[in-house]
Amino acid sequence: MRSTAILLLTILLVLRICDSQNIEVSRERVPEAIRYAEPSTAGPNVEQHEFVPLSPVKRRAARAAPIPKKRDAIVKEVEEEEDIDPATATIPSDVEVQKDTVDHQYYEAETHIGNEEMVNKYWVNVEQLMKKPGTIGNMSHPLLSQSYRRAVGARLQFKFPFYGHKMANLTIATGGFIYIGDHTHNWLAATQYIAPLMANFHTYLNTSNIVYADDGETFVVEWRDVQLKEDKDKSKSEISYIRNSEIFLDSAAFSFQTILHKNGDIVFLYKTVPYNISLISSANHPVKLGISDAYMFKHNMHQSATPKRVIYEYHRIELDASKIVSNTVVILKAQPTCIGFETCDTCTNATLPHFKCLWCHSKKTHGGPFCTDEAGLHRRRQQWFEGNCYKRSKGLYCQTDDEDEIYDEEEYKNLKPLDPIVRFAFEDHEREMKQRAEEEKRRKEESLKAAVEPESRGGVATLTMIVCFLLVVVAWLAYAYYYPHTTSGQLLIKYRPSRWSIPNSHVRYSASVHM
Repeated sequence: MRSTAILLLTILLVLRICDSQNIEVSRERVPEAIRYAEPSTAGPNVEQHEFVPLSPVKRRAARAAPIPKKRDAIVKEVEEEEDIDPATATIPSDVEVQKDTVDHQYYEAETHIGNEEMVNKYWVNVEQLMKKPGTIGNMSHPLLSQSYRRAVGARLQFKFPFYGHKMANLTIATGGFIYIGDHTHNWLAATQYIAPLMANFHTYLNTSNIVYADDGETFVVEWRDVQLKEDKDKSKSEISYIRNSEIFLDSAAFSFQTILHKNGDIVFLYKTVPYNISLISSANHPVKLGISDAYMFKHNMHQSATPKRVIYEYHRIELDASKIVSNTVVILKAQPTCIGFETCDTCTNATLPHFKCLWCHSKKTHGGPFCTDEAGLHRRRQQWFEGNCYKRSKGLYCQTDDEDEIYDEEEYKNLKPLDPIVRFAFEDHEREMKQRAEEEKRRKEESLKAAVEPESRGGVATLTMIVCFLLVVVAWLAYAYYYPHTTSGQLLIKYRPSRWSIPNSHVRYSASVHM
């Protein structure tokens, strides 16, 4: 018995060691469409959309992050080294300060790795900023404190140009990112984000908090001492097994900031990164570093009265996760874009390194005319398409008067005389609209006719069958009545209506009632 017990204990010990070295991760992955609950937008008011990710063909200078090492391999490397001081685990003593600059067309990315001086230069003391006159913000939002997968909306005191689009509202999420879309939907973490470090963070630690401030020139968001949900759920035995490694530290917390400048520049500041970001699991939450933008397109469906809304991602910048360590600064300098020009003259005369700008005429009910690039990759792509800006150049002329107003048909009648060029453009547009209306009317008539014809044919066939059946019954009754000696006559006599009676429906029964 004693030897058997020792053998069982040995087997259990071996299994425990194997389990600690091979911690299984659930194969069930939640979709990237993560719903961050917000009282004002959650529930039935949240719009439902479909999301189309960025195509590799249309991907502009998005750098793929390196494939992270497997956890077992890194544990082995750590075990072979000497004991590591947790205070210097993320930044070795022989680290080199690197500067990396990449042109992403919409933004120019500049990375300063392991540069404490740069971090101290750009890091914003939110408490001090809140004391500045005219500054608004929140040092302890109830929905962001002691919470998980929550998001709150904030309104900027200035128009922030994101990919050239002037934005005034954004949403701050506990998951380490800012959603800056026009519509609240269930794809917050998929696109239209500013993500210094998007991951499965929570703010349940006593020191955890998410603070933000806006002084009219800059908008600062700080994720302070946030922890990954996976680290919180780890057992003490799992943490103690790898306590001396750089992989998971007991109560490891991240601290980083995002600064949005009025000129469109974006700054990511990483003060505390306790371990390699490449090791963060994306099983329960997307892990992203960078920015992304998309446009929403409404497709008219013939079988539905409501249009189908699809979100198309057209650009993304991905930061290299291996370069994001403690004391790292990433500066995304906004480059001029066509959509940022507000007049026809500045648009058509613009000389940009990556884009050719054209002036797209659109009705004022559709937002008015705007400046666009030839590809039409921006948030106003619906107006770009409906205004036929993809067919021909709309920037051949600029109106001298009211260049930023394109009138509807009713308003056009009261505007005479018109310049010949403008009149020609309007008549051409009116002709196209009539052709579209006639084509749509013809299509509806054909579909209605195709739907009515089968119904009418089916109705005629059914009516014909009923009439034939009634004629057969009447003929049989007449035959049986005049020829009573036939089989049909005998059946009619036997089952004549005078013998029909309603059976007695009164039924007696007994039942036992058990109390």
